[in-house]
Amino acid sequence: MHWARRERLLRVAKRKLRLFAVALCCGGALSAAHVSAASDENTYDRVQAGQWVTASMYWEDKLVSTGKTFDPIGWHAAHKTLPIGTLIRVSNPKNHRSINVTINDRGPFVADRELDLSLGAGALLGFKGLGIVYMEVLSIPPVKNNQRRIVENLFAVNGPNCTVQAGC
Repeated sequence: MHWARRERLLRVAKRKLRLFAVALCCGGALSAAHVSAASDENTYDRVQAGQWVTASMYWEDKLVSTGKTFDPIGWHAAHKTLPIGTLIRVSNPKNHRSINVTINDRGPFVADRELDLSLGAGALLGFKGLGIVYMEVLSIPPVKNNQRRIVENLFAVNGPNCTVQAGC
C-alpha cells in the first residue's frame, strides 16, 4: 500500500513537471514576441517633438471655434496656434497618465498658458486646475485644397499640348 501511494505521487509530480515545462516553453516563446508598451497604444507617428506647457481646464458653455457647442466632458483642448483638428497627446508627469485630445478651439487668452483642456480630458489626466503637462503633436489635419476662382478656371490649360488655337 505504501508503494502504491508513492507511485501515484510520482505520476502526479511527473504530470506537473510536464505542465511546468510546457508553460516554460510557451512563456519563452511569448517573451520573444513584440508587445507594445503603454506609451505605444496608438499608431500615430510623432509629428512634432514634445514640449512642456502650462495648461488649465475650462468648462464654460459656449460655442467653440468650429461652430459647435462646447462639450465639457469631451476629450478636447484649446490652443493658440495649432490648427483646428490637430490630435495631440497630453501627459501628466505627476501620475504618468496620458490622453489623446483634439484641438477644437482657440485659447487660452492668458499670457502664461499654452493649453486649455476640457473638464473631461483634465479629469482623465487627474489634472486639477493649473499645472505643467507634456504635450506631443500626433497628427495635423491636411490643408484644405482651395479651389481656383472661376476667372482663373477660364484661363487654365487642360493639358501639356493644349493651346488656345487648338480649342482645348
